[in-house]
Amino acid sequence: MSIKYQLRAVRIDGFNRLRFGALAPRYAERIWVHPDRCKQYIEAADFAAHLGSRVRQMSGRVVSSWPTSLEQPFENHPKLSYCWSHWRDGKSWLESGAIDFMLGKIAISRMGVTDRCRTPQDVEERFETLDAIWREIRERGSVPSRQELIPGNFREVGGILMHLGPGGEPLFSGAGCHRFAMAMMLDTPFPAQLGIIHVSALDRLPELRRSS
Repeated sequence: MSIKYQLRAVRIDGFNRLRFGALAPRYAERIWVHPDRCKQYIEAADFAAHLGSRVRQMSGRVVSSWPTSLEQPFENHPKLSYCWSHWRDGKSWLESGAIDFMLGKIAISRMGVTDRCRTPQDVEERFETLDAIWREIRERGSVPSRQELIPGNFREVGGILMHLGPGGEPLFSGAGCHRFAMAMMLDTPFPAQLGIIHVSALDRLPELRRSS
């Protein structure tokens, strides 16, 4: 799998260096985002339809126009809402709507699978696992990078995907919802995979590349 990412990086990194110089954005590079700066998200499917490609594959791409109309407040995101209802407000997963949401997704899935879950027991076990991850992250006080979790992982591939909109505003991509929900409850910068970046945000990259 890393070969695929490496080849993609060669293409995107090289193109960006030609356009923007040595400090140009790189494919799947790690940036550090403070929760206080995160206010909105763009649904991955909406951005993919706008660009004509999956957003993770577009990591590091620089654009000159921005689909502001696709931006949404966090309360519109069902996964973020049920995570915060559970971890922040103390509701059970059932009370938060998480169980019904997952079972509904499984019911309409063509393959009968959502997030690797097929049955109510799968769903219950998944949320138990998420609770265990949250306990570890809360005790640690920070979200680990992908290379900390998976030694040898290529850059920050698979991490919380964050776009940089006009002026450098970080916008959640919808990829890595549960980890993003956890990160937002910690008052510390979290590692993220760089998504799509507006040209006006390029000068913000140096500070976002630093963990503190």
